[in-house]
Amino acid sequence: MSHEPLQTTPRQDQIVRLVRSQGYMANEDMAQHFSVAVQTIRRDVTYLAGLGLLCRHHGGATPVSTVENLDYDARQILNSAAKTAIGRYAAALIPDRSSLFINIGTTTEAFARALTNHRDLRIVTNNLHVASLVSGRADFHTVIAGGQLRPRDGAILGATAIETLSSFRTEFGVIGISGIEEDGTLLDFDLSEIQCARTIIRNSRRVLLLADHTKFSRRPMGRVGNLQDIDDLITDRPVSEAFQRHLDAAGVTLHVAENNV
Repeated sequence: MSHEPLQTTPRQDQIVRLVRSQGYMANEDMAQHFSVAVQTIRRDVTYLAGLGLLCRHHGGATPVSTVENLDYDARQILNSAAKTAIGRYAAALIPDRSSLFINIGTTTEAFARALTNHRDLRIVTNNLHVASLVSGRADFHTVIAGGQLRPRDGAILGATAIETLSSFRTEFGVIGISGIEEDGTLLDFDLSEIQCARTIIRNSRRVLLLADHTKFSRRPMGRVGNLQDIDDLITDRPVSEAFQRHLDAAGVTLHVAENNV
């Protein structure tokens, strides 16, 4: 079973970023910006709206809500190149023969794909896709959390999942997140996901947070924790000066993954 991310064109990726930054963009303005026909932009907008990456309106497009999570397929596509770069960078921080948690999310799945050259890892995960991605390695010892499977994204959640995760203490906890406030508050959408993430944080000696730049503009309601709960932040763009001060105060190391994919 393949879990490779679906692909959009570079122009379509840029359209999503442009609409998110502007709040609304007319088709004519986007056509001028990209030097293409309006009909081409309309096709792109229709395609991206179908994926849930933006909202199509007569004559233009607006961003999707920042307080509701995207569908799994849409999250796979959005900033997939950045997620790949983050995953590769984070994987380089994990030594061979390490133990680690890997939680739910498309960025942590990109991380799991990047573990190809590692040896003798001990992995605990509540992400069925992650388990599938590493299942072919005979020298990887993988524990899948029990619990209720969420079919749309392969998440394993609930009290049994939390109990499984609580049974281990690992060297690394590799987690994704849905939103980050400017003050360093870590946010997510689903209470069950939040409880699993907190369990991983408590039981990891070093916590790596993987978050592309779009997470800084999203505002889920659920609070996972704050920067004091993590050790490393791996992202794809430099952060603001104010956020860097929060990182410094919390003792968090910032890593910016170069997007060369």
